[in-house]
Amino acid sequence: MFLADKYSSLLPSHHYPATASPKANRRQQQQGKAARLDAALAARLRGLLPLPASPLAALARLADLLALTLGEAAPALAGEGDAVAVAAHLDAGVALLDACNAITARLDRLRLRRLLARFALHLLSSSPSSPSSIGRARAALTDRAATSPPPPLPSLPFDQPRGRLSAAARVLVAVNSVSSLAAAAAASVLGGGALAAAFPLVSSDFPWAEAFNTVSIQLSTLATNTSEVDAIDEAVQKLASVLDGEGGIDEAALRAAAQEVEKRTEELTARLDPLSDAVSRVFRAALCLRDAELGSFMVGPTEKTCK
Repeated sequence: MFLADKYSSLLPSHHYPATASPKANRRQQQQGKAARLDAALAARLRGLLPLPASPLAALARLADLLALTLGEAAPALAGEGDAVAVAAHLDAGVALLDACNAITARLDRLRLRRLLARFALHLLSSSPSSPSSIGRARAALTDRAATSPPPPLPSLPFDQPRGRLSAAARVLVAVNSVSSLAAAAAASVLGGGALAAAFPLVSSDFPWAEAFNTVSIQLSTLATNTSEVDAIDEAVQKLASVLDGEGGIDEAALRAAAQEVEKRTEELTARLDPLSDAVSRVFRAALCLRDAELGSFMVGPTEKTCK
């Protein structure tokens, strides 16, 4: 024991483990947050499978996943991080907010078209043989078809990252990937001239890559199926054809067409509200993340949590 104490004083100072610097501790904390976000995203992506048969329901679940990812990204970026990666993401954050606004406008248009279809059904059910009711129902369906088409939904291109990534950059890759996937799914499912939207795939460098690519491939297939939006449009067209039929209206055909429109309207209503709520959550979480990113450039940023 005496010899150990005697000769230990002769050893160079670097022989003893040095206490990690505050900067290194913060870096380790950020890496831990990024790793937890990676693991959570992988689990949530796997939880999406199998996707619902309804394209709108699948889109709502993906939007919920995006809102959760954005919410966890904000605290993961708190503290000292990669200022270059954060600054580069600011424009992408604005594009995501714009996409949320465009999707909300598309959903509002669908609600208006649904309302006009319901008004036509009300007129036909109250006075099915009244020429006045039939004429007003025709006018309501004409107004529904005449609603001005909205502009195509924006896409959010995803660029594969290259080289070694910081913890902050890994977090933002996850955000960009899910944002791009959600935008592609919305453009394909909700239509608007962007049916050829590219569904992103990511490299295997991320623990959530396999689950992400599986979801992306399944979504691209699901988006080609008939959605609730397509189904109600087809039903309304059949009803309009019955109302415009030559030689008088076939009452049996009218009842069948009206029942089909009512059924499709109920299906659409059940899908629109959850999707609209999910898009609102994405918008709020994206705003919170943007605040966190801007705050990271300030002296002594405080950690914020998206709600």
